[in-house]
Amino acid sequence: MFSVDIFSCYAVAGVGSLVGLGLISLIQTEQPRVSYALFLYRCAFICLAALGGVIFAPPDLIPWVTKAAIGFAGMGVTLLAWAFRQLNGRRTPPWLGTFITVAVGAGLWGFAFGSDEVYVRAVGIGFTVVSLGMALDQGWLILRSARVNASELTLLLVAGGFALHWVFFLANVLTVPGPYPPHWLHSPQWLLPISGISFALLPLAVASVVFAIINDRLNQQLRARALSDELTGALSRRGLRELGERMLAMQEHQPSLVAVLMLDVDFFKAVNDRYGHLIGDDVLKHITHVVRERLREDALLARYGGEEFTILLPVHTMQEAHGVAERLRHAIESTPCETKVGPIRVTISIGVSFHCPNSSLEEDLSRADVRLFEAKQNGRNRVVFGDNDC
Repeated sequence: MFSVDIFSCYAVAGVGSLVGLGLISLIQTEQPRVSYALFLYRCAFICLAALGGVIFAPPDLIPWVTKAAIGFAGMGVTLLAWAFRQLNGRRTPPWLGTFITVAVGAGLWGFAFGSDEVYVRAVGIGFTVVSLGMALDQGWLILRSARVNASELTLLLVAGGFALHWVFFLANVLTVPGPYPPHWLHSPQWLLPISGISFALLPLAVASVVFAIINDRLNQQLRARALSDELTGALSRRGLRELGERMLAMQEHQPSLVAVLMLDVDFFKAVNDRYGHLIGDDVLKHITHVVRERLREDALLARYGGEEFTILLPVHTMQEAHGVAERLRHAIESTPCETKVGPIRVTISIGVSFHCPNSSLEEDLSRADVRLFEAKQNGRNRVVFGDNDC
């Protein structure tokens, strides 16, 4: 097996982190969720860049400087996992993400003052848990997505390979005693080059793939903006027809379903009559924001007319569509719209249908509209759907 210098790999990881930081900083977006994910990625690369400092440590301080750098690297990998979740629409409360990140770093630094055996075990457990969580989260996203692009699969392979490496590392740490090397990667001899290379390539590999994913999504958004509603930023009715027909045509060759959701704001006329149309516009923009933040990137959201919205959502099961509709309904009900006249609470009614192979988009929308009418007739603030569309 070929050999590598682990400290050189640490240096490459530090340089790669700085390059990744620059690459991620080139991305500009107005979408809050993506902006927050980019912030987390930048913080992650700053932490991972600490690995590069090991190469400048005095010889007698190398073991301790390496321990400090590994603590920062643990925080960096934790931030990467958090950023993956944020980018994929799976929100982590900031206090929880911050607590876990700090706990990982503090734990690695704290165990550095114990025995060498305890420290390498802490490193193995910490990195294994975080990297496995990162890989499983990305895998779960792909399993739930009706369509997956090559960049997302590549990101899964990067995260999965990194996690698998740490599983082998932990197994070796728990079964093979010291002595422990000054770089603290207590791997089997055959795994040691892979350990070094995984550290060296991880930052730049992640940055490149994430850059491709976000750039692809932003390009899709730019194409959709030309077909969007001026007030809310959602697709216009024309945009829904153009992109919706394309989605349905592509879905004919997929095993998944397309759910069609028609949403209507309950008693919206009363909001306009009481507060004026400008406040009513704020409510519509608020609803668009809340709904969009809770949809996957492969969903289409359109303003169908007035206070009525339409969603085309690829799903695997009818129950999944019902769950999404209920979450949207609950999110609107529990999130008041903050306006200059104070918070305004509104609710929505939702009708759900499913695309049939032999039906047109207009027919799918018509069935969803019938169920929306039923939801409003039965008291509003509810979801109505059927499973006999085809």
